[in-house]
Amino acid sequence: MEPQTADPDTQIEVNLMILDYLLCITIDLVLCSGEAKNEGQQAHDWDLSWNFNTIDTFRAALLQPDLLSQDIHIKIQALEFAQMVHDGHGLLEQSRVPAAELSQENQRATDGVEFPVTDTRRRSSSPHRPPRDDESHTSHRRVLTLNRSFNLLDKFITLCRVSKNKLPEEHAEVARSLIRQVALNEYRGMGSRSRDGYRECVHRVIGRLHDTSDPDTSQANAEYLSYVQLPIDPPPDAMREVPLEIHENGIAHAVHGFLTDLMKTLDPPILIQLERGKLGGLSREETQKLKDKVGL
Repeated sequence: MEPQTADPDTQIEVNLMILDYLLCITIDLVLCSGEAKNEGQQAHDWDLSWNFNTIDTFRAALLQPDLLSQDIHIKIQALEFAQMVHDGHGLLEQSRVPAAELSQENQRATDGVEFPVTDTRRRSSSPHRPPRDDESHTSHRRVLTLNRSFNLLDKFITLCRVSKNKLPEEHAEVARSLIRQVALNEYRGMGSRSRDGYRECVHRVIGRLHDTSDPDTSQANAEYLSYVQLPIDPPPDAMREVPLEIHENGIAHAVHGFLTDLMKTLDPPILIQLERGKLGGLSREETQKLKDKVGL
């Protein structure tokens, strides 16, 4: 006797429900852990590798993009962005990849794309004196930080494009802060401390977002950035060597609030609705009858 199996449509629906559930609980774990560490509190050291691997498995089984609702597309982008924020800012101990692999990925990104050297940086460098080991390390770290911050900005804009009409009001201010952070990271690598130099960095960040290999992405980025007021004036502490952690922690707070508000605009997974005892569009009594009928 052959074992009974669900028809393909039912399998797809079940996979979608499980994927939606996993996305939401993993986003919650990432945000809770990151926020706790950002506040200096004790955070649980959750190993999220199982969550990420399982999510990837379900995404691979749902190859057709039209199978995923807009909410699920948004949650996928939100999770990737949240993980990038907390990994990049040291707020989440358990990374999706080991630290060595993450460093290699950042190095590959650095080798592939780098900001052009400005005239100011050329003038400030000395061609006759080889860099000391500590200078080389500092320069390498700055390049990694610059590319990591730009990748974070790029991922945020992708999330905003996918979210469309469900974006929280603070999205433009978060984008503005991320643009400022990328510009500051490059600006601090320059020998000069001028307002014009900072503005040059800001415009170069925007130019890089406009100049992508995909024309559709370039156009979509330009459309989104038209809603963002560019931070063309340097912050008051730009001329001083203020630790980057101060800016990063401020951004992490803003991002946490943004992601929390974004998730509130999305429908909770059906499995969570069942846990709460009420499905959307049904009363609690109707939901209970449905659960009894299917044996939940």
